[in-house]
Amino acid sequence: MYLNTREHYLSKSICLSALLGLFSQCLNALSRIFLSSNLSEPDMLNSSIFISNISVQLLVILLIIVIFTRNIRKMRHIMKIVSEDDTEELGLLQRQYIPDGISTLKASDIDALLEIWASILIFIQVMSVVSSYQYKRFVSDLYRLIPMDTFEQAVDFFIIYNYTHGFKYIGMFAALIIGIFVSAVFLKDRFLKLVSVIITAVFILAFCAFQMITFDTEIKIISIVWTSVIYHGLETVGLILFSIYLARHYKGL
Repeated sequence: MYLNTREHYLSKSICLSALLGLFSQCLNALSRIFLSSNLSEPDMLNSSIFISNISVQLLVILLIIVIFTRNIRKMRHIMKIVSEDDTEELGLLQRQYIPDGISTLKASDIDALLEIWASILIFIQVMSVVSSYQYKRFVSDLYRLIPMDTFEQAVDFFIIYNYTHGFKYIGMFAALIIGIFVSAVFLKDRFLKLVSVIITAVFILAFCAFQMITFDTEIKIISIVWTSVIYHGLETVGLILFSIYLARHYKGL
């Protein structure tokens, strides 16, 4: 059994989730601008910023659950119209008489991908909350050991921060890459497989070799950790582009 080409449950769910992630990142950036107080203290140690960020993430988790639950229920409602014994025969008839009006994948495969992506996107948001809390504890201990009172201490602090910050994103990054690669396997899409490998290579290079860039402004010392940039870019803009690619290149996805 196949869906009609007008239904895009998978790409819409991924796109909406990515847009929520992008919106949450914008809110987090604003909270760092308006709630930041101590110029020498890392934002992660600011309780107001931390609570604001966690609250936004919990809301995002809830909304992602609603989005995927709603679309999975719609999918299964359509699939239940036809009995399991007749789905294969119906699929053959659809391919024979309306090959241009049906989805690229079977409805059961799209349903499986919806479950996979729901699990991945909820997992990374939950892990983001947990890792943020644990990493806040680590940075707090580090700040007590190496207070940034002098330039030399600040340099030491940022070196350790740079080399450890990437660990926060490894698991979540891997989950996203696995999701893209599994989708590519379902679709037999070599381009998506290649993109997954390239992005992974760039992340590994950033984790092992790239140095953190620091800007000292009048308002705040801003540090850019490349693993963080790559992960959040993939989580938001990357998934938006991925969902657009699915919708444009594959019918009914």
